[in-house]
Amino acid sequence: MIMAFVAIFVIMACGVLYLVNTEVNAARRHWDGAKALYLAQAGIERAKYTIASTGAAGSVGPTFNLAATGVTSSASNARLNDINISVSAQGLPNSVFRAISSATVGGVTRRVKADIEYNPPSKVFDYAYFLNNWGWMDGSGITVNGDVRSNGRFDFMNSPTVEGEVYAGQGIGGSDNVQGKAGTVEDGEYIYQHPDSPTEEMPNLEDLSYYETQAAAEGSTVKIGGVTVINAVYGDDGGESGNIVLVGTDANPVEVSGPVVVTGDVVISGRVTGQGTIYSGRNVYVVNNVEYDNPPLTPRPSSDDPADIDQWASDNAEKDIVGFAARENVVMGDYTSGNWQWLKDNYLYGMGSEDVGQDGIPDTSDTGEDDSTFQSEYEDLDKDSTFDGNYQDSDFVTSGDITNFTNIPEGIDSFSDISTNNISKVEGVYYTNHAFAGWGNGVVFNGALVSKDEAIAAYTSITFNYDERLHSRYGKDPNWLIDLRLPFSDNAGYLGWWED
Repeated sequence: MIMAFVAIFVIMACGVLYLVNTEVNAARRHWDGAKALYLAQAGIERAKYTIASTGAAGSVGPTFNLAATGVTSSASNARLNDINISVSAQGLPNSVFRAISSATVGGVTRRVKADIEYNPPSKVFDYAYFLNNWGWMDGSGITVNGDVRSNGRFDFMNSPTVEGEVYAGQGIGGSDNVQGKAGTVEDGEYIYQHPDSPTEEMPNLEDLSYYETQAAAEGSTVKIGGVTVINAVYGDDGGESGNIVLVGTDANPVEVSGPVVVTGDVVISGRVTGQGTIYSGRNVYVVNNVEYDNPPLTPRPSSDDPADIDQWASDNAEKDIVGFAARENVVMGDYTSGNWQWLKDNYLYGMGSEDVGQDGIPDTSDTGEDDSTFQSEYEDLDKDSTFDGNYQDSDFVTSGDITNFTNIPEGIDSFSDISTNNISKVEGVYYTNHAFAGWGNGVVFNGALVSKDEAIAAYTSITFNYDERLHSRYGKDPNWLIDLRLPFSDNAGYLGWWED
């Protein structure tokens, strides 16, 4: 009897030991698998770093065994001999690289792939309206078809309509004032409003030499009536004023091909065509309607379904898309008028100061804000090494008499002769490190507006239609889109990663 009991006990003990050993091995394999995944992901990060540093995949791929890195195989780390990592990358079209990283730990292998884009387009162009500081919309006549974002606070007053999502870095005021998709409430929550979102880094145009190099390399031009008026860089040879007027007509639109740089002011109105960006070393003046000669078939996709958006972007890939990027300000309308003076008195004179504190955003009462001391490491928002105060008249006045600008039409004796506050259509991508300000009358923007500060007034209504072709998921060509090859931009970004 006793022997039978002992035999049963031994059998049960062996069974328990077997189960324990099985569970231990399973746990070890699970843990090895987790470690292998983390190591494979680390390999992807190494590939991203190398691509960001070199723009190439050739030097990405090490294959190594951790035991060969100088760590001795003592009893405590003998399993290092079983840890191997392999990383490689191959080039794909449009400056995209596919990185492949595999890691083996204790016989368990995990393999991760990622598509990494070199110098990806800036995320600030993913929005119809992007403000680096305080975003605001006041009035029922305002409609935005697309997403909006501010790195600071975003305030809504008097029932504007946003048919898209709202992102704000410092909270959203007047959430219940927003109409349209952004005003949708489910279970008491505004599901398309995202307060306290992370900030998006603004590109910086203090140094235009990169774009001058790009323009020269591409042989970029601006033509009117077949005559070249800008050949890559204008105002850089000592024989030019650096200030130019570009007026397109139905018969002779302004033809933009690639990136061009104007060292001074750019005055633009009328018909434009092509794919390119005009960079201004000072201000861009939108003095009348700016309209594409070969616009997209419709201003917007038929719905917000991703398939419809993709189809719209594909159908309109070859249509006109032109950017205007100002190192200083974008000025819309007749800044010499009494209405413009009202705008400056009530809004612009209180904007512009770089005394914004450590977070780079005004009106947040953080360290260094409003202390009249220039903390250049975080308050030099435009990177010009100068402490900017609030805007003043001299910021918006042309640099010299407009009658001395190159290409001035006949019969123009003053700025008011060429400009109007009754602007009704503005097409294109408008970017500035400072202010976009001006007047319109039932004005429709087809494209995107990206700036540090904004002060736009309209007699009746303002409508923004976001041009989906600008979205970072489509923009691959830095020759026509303001891209991220700028001082404070990421040099590499993930398009997606997955475990193989």
